[in-house]
Amino acid sequence: MKYIAVLFWSILLLEMVGFVLSSLNGEASSDLVFPIIIAVIFTIFVALFDLVIGSNHDSTKEEL
Repeated sequence: MKYIAVLFWSILLLEMVGFVLSSLNGEASSDLVFPIIIAVIFTIFVALFDLVIGSNHDSTKEEL
């Protein structure tokens, strides 16, 4: 569920960034596919990063 939230927010925020940047360039229309592709790549990166870092909750309980 947390990765779905990451995907949702990354798509939303990257679409807004894409719109603003295309407006600053003076383009009439913004590309909708490119920010979605970047958002999916970002979500995969976050998932892999979470797997690599992965907090071990058992070790923190043992230290207390």
